[in-house]
Amino acid sequence: MSEKELTYSQEQKKTKPKIEDVIGDLLEGDRLKNALDFIAYLRENEMTLRWSAQNCWSIFYKSKGFCTIRIRGKNQSGMSYGLEPGSWHFGRNWYPDFYLPEDLSGEFKDSVSYGKFKEFIWSNVTPCKKCMCCAPGRNEIHLGKKFDSVCGLRIENPDAEALEHTKKLIEHCKKVISVSSKK
Repeated sequence: MSEKELTYSQEQKKTKPKIEDVIGDLLEGDRLKNALDFIAYLRENEMTLRWSAQNCWSIFYKSKGFCTIRIRGKNQSGMSYGLEPGSWHFGRNWYPDFYLPEDLSGEFKDSVSYGKFKEFIWSNVTPCKKCMCCAPGRNEIHLGKKFDSVCGLRIENPDAEALEHTKKLIEHCKKVISVSSKK
């Protein structure tokens, strides 16, 4: 098969592109801006992104993979991994030792901001859609609330406010990785 005949997936598998090299062809508008801002945040905070599958990059901190970014191109038809065309999500494959204890209130300036964070987390726990290997889902507890048959914690198409909550979540995950790395 010549290089011109490679499928999009085969081409990505061969070149393992940086996310910045393809994201402009997959997203547009605020979704593209927010994704690029988020990727810049990850890189500024000592995290690396490594291509892992078509339009999917694993995120690493201290050489530990802790979650993924997946993008569904705006011109791709149908649903993929629960994403509509022109969408992206962050999450799903969290670091195995990562958990959200019952109480993280000490990491917030007041109860109102902590309450908003909890609501954000709870609203982003994704029910299993039987689209991947997690079917029929797992039972999980996030910040004291029990969820049945879920795929995991996944943030789709976050806006600026959601990205601030996501950054707080990442800071907690980094602490977990730092502690487990010392063991």
